[in-house]
Amino acid sequence: MILKEVSFQSANGALQIFGDLSLPQEDHLVPAIVVVNGSGPIDRNGNVPQMKLKLNTSNQFAKHMAEERPKDRAIAVLSYDKRGVGKSIKKGDKNLFYRTGMMDIVLDAVEAVRYVSDHPRIDKSKIVLMGHSEGAIILPIICQEVKKAGLTDIFGCIFYSGFGETIEKAMELQREHIKADVQIEKGIKGFVLRSVVTEDKLIKQYEDMKKKVYEEGDPDFISMQCGLVKQPAKWWREHMAYDAEDALKENITCHCLAITGQKDVQVHNEQCSSEKAAAFVPFAASVESHRPINLTHALRSIDGRANILNIKREYIRMGKLPLDAELLALTDN
Repeated sequence: MILKEVSFQSANGALQIFGDLSLPQEDHLVPAIVVVNGSGPIDRNGNVPQMKLKLNTSNQFAKHMAEERPKDRAIAVLSYDKRGVGKSIKKGDKNLFYRTGMMDIVLDAVEAVRYVSDHPRIDKSKIVLMGHSEGAIILPIICQEVKKAGLTDIFGCIFYSGFGETIEKAMELQREHIKADVQIEKGIKGFVLRSVVTEDKLIKQYEDMKKKVYEEGDPDFISMQCGLVKQPAKWWREHMAYDAEDALKENITCHCLAITGQKDVQVHNEQCSSEKAAAFVPFAASVESHRPINLTHALRSIDGRANILNIKREYIRMGKLPLDAELLALTDN
């Protein structure tokens, strides 16, 4: 595998987006996958440097596709640092990530597609999008914008942990998991949590955030908890106005693979039943969906019960493990 740092201009032309292009060693034309990562300040490797959280999803995925598959089936992969993350920064703008909206992320992905389309080693008729979490949620609108930009239609979409989901539905599910896990927590920790983490408080916290997001002037970002926490307000507003189900029905005509694990506590997995998946994308060239029994949102499997209260600790542990073998096998096939 040949690993090259590359860059392309952001959709608004304000900065360079930096990333890694993983190319198979062979010198003939190859298909390419553009990785669209999940929400948060995620870099080209699928990590969150700001939180010192290393999931290593994108770099492991790229290595598998470009190097570990049979030579005649190797695929190039482009993954990149989001605006305001890694090397995709603008001098003097510390809030660049928080000012970035959903459509900015979408249009930067279109520029990533443009970059690989123009690359001499890549077959522009065989470009696939792989979206994880938020990345999966916005794949339909990326396909639409690729078409609007006059680029070759996307050949396929891989939806990891986010097929047919919306940010609001995902947040609601996560609140339900928090409530359930608080109720079964034992000892003093459980007693304390049950007194401070209630349904009313969780909903109020979310509604307070939404109120600030829509405050007069439509701010690009907001500060909460006495200025200690920033939220990308523009991103929230655009996601709340986005109908993922309609977008899937209207914009997906390519081949589709949708995978969400049954131990994913951040998004719903029911949409990946074969019957529901087909209904979500009625005009897709083909659709295949799976719900691996032990797969989590971190794209690794666990044997025990998934607990959202321990999610960061679990993700740190899972980030040291290889991507789930079943996930990669289903993707390869």
